[in-house]
Amino acid sequence: MGTETGAGTYPANVVDQGLPWRVRAKATAREAVLVFVFYYVYRTIQRLAKVGGVETRAYANAKRVVSIERFVHIFGEQAIQSVFLGARWLIKTMNIYYGTLHFLVTAGILGWMFLKRPWGYLRVRNLLGATTGLALIGYYAFPLTPPRMLVCNATIPAPGPQHTQIIGKCFVDTLARVGGLWSYQSSAVKAVANEFAAMPSLHFGWSVWCAYVVARYASGRWRRWFVVAYPTLTLFAIVVTANHYFLDAVGGAITFWAAVKLMDHLDRRRVAVRPTDEDRAEHPGAAQRLPSNSSA
Repeated sequence: MGTETGAGTYPANVVDQGLPWRVRAKATAREAVLVFVFYYVYRTIQRLAKVGGVETRAYANAKRVVSIERFVHIFGEQAIQSVFLGARWLIKTMNIYYGTLHFLVTAGILGWMFLKRPWGYLRVRNLLGATTGLALIGYYAFPLTPPRMLVCNATIPAPGPQHTQIIGKCFVDTLARVGGLWSYQSSAVKAVANEFAAMPSLHFGWSVWCAYVVARYASGRWRRWFVVAYPTLTLFAIVVTANHYFLDAVGGAITFWAAVKLMDHLDRRRVAVRPTDEDRAEHPGAAQRLPSNSSA
């Protein structure tokens, strides 16, 4: 693949081994800084989303989610969790998965795209950013208490001790009871976490992003296995650890879908104006659609 210069250059092109190592190293560092800055900004905004009496709304929304799930007969999170609580090794593994592996897999796929699929990197990076950004709207508009924060064993939702709500059967906070590599009670986690940011589930939204990227850009039989297994495992992890409801996962999938539609719209507008190397790879007919006095 050739490399554009000037305004048309995009960072992924610098992985071309024909370019000086300093150019490639600079662009790699730039991308790393950009990703970390975006994530820091996201976490900061997510944390700020819990101010302003959001706790009362979050518990009220939890009752609404449970009511909807009961109405459509999918309120089975507690039953699923209870089946696996005896397997402490599995629960601890899912706690670690939820808190760490989820991020490592996403970052690993993003890095793989940068190094091995440079023509598609910019799109998937922006798609991940759009998915994450749209999730913030959900956190502000619909703060939601996760199942692990609800008190046990009552048939009718009612106020519980210490600003909690009693809804349905007993959910277990598996991280508090079984443990993992971190704790919700640690000062570092409390400083950045928003316990009411459960809708949409960004864990599931990111897992769908990972499946999308692998399905579109990877090759080999393992691709089909990964596309099905990874989102399924993520769904199991967020439910069995009582961090999310099924509807949260639906919200995560919808958020990703909305991000895809947004990026498609922006891509069509950009390709119509001035296609880049990435656009030519993604949209082979872009050059033919340019006006006769345009240059690639």
